[in-house]
Amino acid sequence: MLLGYKAPPGETPYWFGKREGADRKFVRLIAGVVLPQLDRQMGALVVLGELFRSFGPVDLSGLAARVGAWSDIENALGQFRKDLKFDHVITENEESRELLWRIPGLSYGVGEIPCLTYAAPKWAGTEVARQKVDALVSEGRLHIDNFRSVLDREPEQGAKAIQFAVTWALENKAYYQPARRPPRGTGWLGTEGL
Repeated sequence: MLLGYKAPPGETPYWFGKREGADRKFVRLIAGVVLPQLDRQMGALVVLGELFRSFGPVDLSGLAARVGAWSDIENALGQFRKDLKFDHVITENEESRELLWRIPGLSYGVGEIPCLTYAAPKWAGTEVARQKVDALVSEGRLHIDNFRSVLDREPEQGAKAIQFAVTWALENKAYYQPARRPPRGTGWLGTEGL
């Protein structure tokens, strides 16, 4: 999947593309990353797009996922950055963030779309976060069916990556540019309607 990016002057920038045969517009793209911690453990990467709608609750769509060794995750981060142009990367803690800063593929397109890294909320790895993710799936506000088979290779790490991205998105609401008001009349006050 490839996404385009538009930043109209005076309006909220957005990503656009087709997902499941329908045109979609996203206000931000969030990548959740879990680094391998133990011997022979795989890492996980998921990219979620938040639908562009300032009036409703958060609605996230799964765009891409990868599970594998660190080299696979590193390559996937660079490739997904080129294809999807995500703008937020969420990791488990500050130490993981610092490791991501050294990946050359994340600097692709930084002049147009900045790539910001954040640590997930402290509660992102808990049972509360898992239940929030399950609630969003049951409410139809988190659509990840398209890459569940990828995450099934390492279910625990895949679930953590989703939890990191979702909990961060819930705690940090998207910014929408306020609507521009049309300019008022430029004539003298009191000269019209007499």
